[in-house]
Amino acid sequence: MRFFNCLCVGLLVWISSAGPVFAQEARLMEALPNIYCMVDSTGDGANSTFITTKEGVIVIDTRGSEKEAAQVLKAIREATQQPVVYVVNSHFHKENISGNGVFKSARTIIAQQQTLAKIVTEAERENRKVTPPNLSFKKQLELKLGKYHLKLVHPGPAHTDGDLYIYIPKWRIMITGGMVFNHIIPFLGDSAIDSWIKALVEMEDLDAEVIVPGHGPVGGKPLVTQMKHYLMELKRFVNDALDDRKNLPETIEIVKVKLKTKYSDWEHFERVEENIVRAYVEYSAKRVR
Repeated sequence: MRFFNCLCVGLLVWISSAGPVFAQEARLMEALPNIYCMVDSTGDGANSTFITTKEGVIVIDTRGSEKEAAQVLKAIREATQQPVVYVVNSHFHKENISGNGVFKSARTIIAQQQTLAKIVTEAERENRKVTPPNLSFKKQLELKLGKYHLKLVHPGPAHTDGDLYIYIPKWRIMITGGMVFNHIIPFLGDSAIDSWIKALVEMEDLDAEVIVPGHGPVGGKPLVTQMKHYLMELKRFVNDALDDRKNLPETIEIVKVKLKTKYSDWEHFERVEENIVRAYVEYSAKRVR
């Protein structure tokens, strides 16, 4: 495994919350030569990845605001003066797509079909301005720029209905979007747990030694396995409670204790209760069929 060159650049990332706006540092990690990841330091916001080539730049996810996206663009300009050619939105969540406008001069903004539809409908529903993708695909799409050949893959419903991950076989690297959180309890509000587990198994089978998660620092293949294990254990513990005819409050208490033994050191452990509710709804419904 090659070592990652972590460049602490002291970039300011503005995070919006219910309280006042405040600044957070972000880290710029060089996952591989010419492949950089802007890692959110809070576990709340999404990472942004960019790839520099002699023919232009590819950006994957544009973060949660135009201010955050401007910091990504600043980092790009410190690395290269080549234009941004492609922008990819890994899914529809606002922390991944709200900076699209900063990159609207890019030739193409890409998303999976269901993500494109969701970006448009959610923006209309919330009366929110957004720069939507202008190219979508159903299952797979390949991009070539410079010496980089990217495979964009939609494995089916997972973190959302329209997730994609990016695999670059030559460089043995995978950019996972929201399907992998690195030691952060994931958000499951739009997820399909069984399908997500299946997607992670598919991703495990790829020959990739460098994993760029959607949330948290860059790491190795174990990040995919750890994410899969969390979801599998959540599923197993909730189904055990359903087998014992436990109601939802009882299930929350039982499963939370079991998950705490292994995942208490993951950021945002408070999300566990919401995840248990999500799993309880999903697996209760499957028993009714």
